[in-house]
Amino acid sequence: MGRRKKVRLEQIAEAVGASIVTVSNALNDRKGVSEELRSRIKEKAKEMGYEASETPVQVKKKSYTIGVIVAERYVKEFPSFYMDIYKYVAQEATKRGNVTILEVADKTKEELEQEFNTFRDIDIAGIIIIGEMNRAYVNEVKKFHDNPIVCVDFYDTLEDIDYIVTDNFGGMEQMTEVLLKTGHEELAFVGTPQATGSIMDRYLGFAKAMTKWGKTVDAANVIPDRDENRYSYKIEVELPERLPDGFVCNCDKAAKTLFDKLMERGVSIPEEVSIVSFDHYYSQAQNGIELTTYENDEKVIANISVNTLIKRIEGGKHPKGIRIVEGKVIQGNTVKER
Repeated sequence: MGRRKKVRLEQIAEAVGASIVTVSNALNDRKGVSEELRSRIKEKAKEMGYEASETPVQVKKKSYTIGVIVAERYVKEFPSFYMDIYKYVAQEATKRGNVTILEVADKTKEELEQEFNTFRDIDIAGIIIIGEMNRAYVNEVKKFHDNPIVCVDFYDTLEDIDYIVTDNFGGMEQMTEVLLKTGHEELAFVGTPQATGSIMDRYLGFAKAMTKWGKTVDAANVIPDRDENRYSYKIEVELPERLPDGFVCNCDKAAKTLFDKLMERGVSIPEEVSIVSFDHYYSQAQNGIELTTYENDEKVIANISVNTLIKRIEGGKHPKGIRIVEGKVIQGNTVKER
C-alpha cells in the first residue's frame, strides 16, 4: 500500500472557501475565527485526513501593495484631515508588512477627462479611497482593478465596497443639543449642505436635533460657507445682520472663519454668541479660546480601514456596507449657558 499523500493547508482552505491564515488559526485554536467556521474547518480537515505537525504550522504573512487615492483638492488645504488619515493608514499598513502607494487625483483625472491610468502598471492588492470623489471615477477604479475597495469618510450605494465613515449625522445632532441644552433659542447651521455628502449628513443631524426640540428649520437657519462645486474649497462666511445666539459649524475651518468675522464686528464669544463645531482640527480659534467641537479619531478610522481591506484581500467575508465610527464631544470654552 502506497504512502498517503499529506494534506496541505491550501487544500483545506480551498475546500471550505477560507484563507490559509484563517484555516491555520482555526486548527491551532487561535482567536479571530468564529466557532461555526472553526468547527467546519476542523471537520473538513479530519475528513480530508489532515495530520497536524508537532509544532503549530506557521503561515508566513503575505505582503500586499495597497493603493490609496485622495483627491487633489483635499491635499491643497492645510492642515489636511484626509492627509492625516493617509499618514495613519500608511503607518498601520507598514506595521503589517505592507506597502502603500499614494495617488493624488486632480480634477482632470477625477472627471475622467484623460485616459484612466490610476495604478495601471502596479500590482495592487486592494485600494483605499479617502474623501468623497466623483462617482464615475470610483466606478472606473472598481471596474479597472477588480480588487477590494474601502472608501473612507463618504458612502454611496455602489456594491462590493466597504464604507468607513465618521458619525456625521449623530455627531452633529449631539453638538446641536449642546447648545439647546444650555438654553440657546435661535441657532444657525454654518455650512453648504449640497457641497458634500458629509456636510449634508451634518446638516441633517442639526435639523433632527432642532426638530426634536420643537425649533423651526428652514433656509433662514443655514449660512453657506462654500460654493456647491466640489472643486471649490475656499471657506467664506457672510454674517447675517441679526445674529442668532448660537452657531453650529459643519467643521472647525468654518468655525475659525466665523470666529474671525464675529471678532471683526466686535461680538464677544461666548458672552454674546456661542459656537460649536465638528472635527477637532483647530485646537484654538484664538489665544485662550478653545472650540467646543466633535472629535473624529483618525487613528481608529485608519486602523479599521486597513483591517477591513486586508480581510477582503485574504478572502474574508463580503463587504458589509457602511460602518460608522463614533467620535466624542470635546468641551471648549465657546459655549455659555443662556
